[in-house]
Amino acid sequence: MVEDKPIKFSGRCVSVHYGASRALHNVDIDIPDRNVTALIGPSGCGKSSLLRVFNRMNDVISNARVTGEVRMDGIDIYAPDVDPVLLRARVGMVFQKPAPFPRSVYENVAYGPRLHGLARTKARLDMLVERSLRRAGLWDEVKDRLSMPAPGLSVGQQQRLVLARSLAIDPDVILMDEPASSLDPIATARLEALIEELKTRYCIIIVTHSMAQAARISDHTAFLHKGELIEFDQTERLFTNPADIRTQDYITGRFG
Repeated sequence: MVEDKPIKFSGRCVSVHYGASRALHNVDIDIPDRNVTALIGPSGCGKSSLLRVFNRMNDVISNARVTGEVRMDGIDIYAPDVDPVLLRARVGMVFQKPAPFPRSVYENVAYGPRLHGLARTKARLDMLVERSLRRAGLWDEVKDRLSMPAPGLSVGQQQRLVLARSLAIDPDVILMDEPASSLDPIATARLEALIEELKTRYCIIIVTHSMAQAARISDHTAFLHKGELIEFDQTERLFTNPADIRTQDYITGRFG
C-alpha cells in the first residue's frame, strides 16, 4: 500500500537495454492505483523506457530487452502466457503528438470497442463513443461533428480524442508520454484538469519535462537520472524536501 492506495504496478530489478546500450538499471518501484504518478528527469534518463515497460511497448523494438519482474495487480505481465495485445487493452497510452486515425471522430473512438467486441449493437457503440468523449472532455465540442475527419480538429482536441479512443476500451491504466508538449497553455490547462478528474477512476502515469506540471497534477513523482531511479516519493515531499542531493540539484535547475 502507498498512502492507503492499492498498488497497481510493482517493478523489481527492472532493466531495459537497447542492443548494448542500457536505458534502465535495476529499478524498483511501486505505482499506486487511482493516482497520478509523474516520471521526471533530464533527457535520456530512461523515463519513456520505464513508461513503455508497463504496457510492453518495448517488445515492438527489435533490439530491446527487458529484465526483472513487473507485476500488474499481482500478475507478472512478462509471463509467457500473457498476451501483450490484451495487456495493452487494459493499459492505454497517449503519446507526445496526437495521431488520430484518418477517419471520422466517431470512427476513431469506435475502433477499439469494435476490435475487442465490446459493442454488439449500434446503440451500444453509440453509447460507448459518447461516454468516452464525455470522459475526455470533448463531447460538447464535437457532438454535432462526429462525422468530420478527426485530423481537422485542433491539436488540443486531437489529443483529447486520442485519450477518448483509449478510454473507449475501458482500460485500468492510462500512460501519457509528454501529452502536453505540443499544446498551447489553454489546451494544457484543459488536459491537466481532465487528468485530475480521471485519476479517481484510473491509474495514470505521465512522463513530463515540466517540473511545474508534475508539481501541479501528480500525487507521486519518480526522479530518474542516467537510467537509475534516484528517488520516488509523494510529489510535495519530493519537491520540498528531497532525500537525494541529485534530486535537489535537478529541481533547482543545477543540471538538466
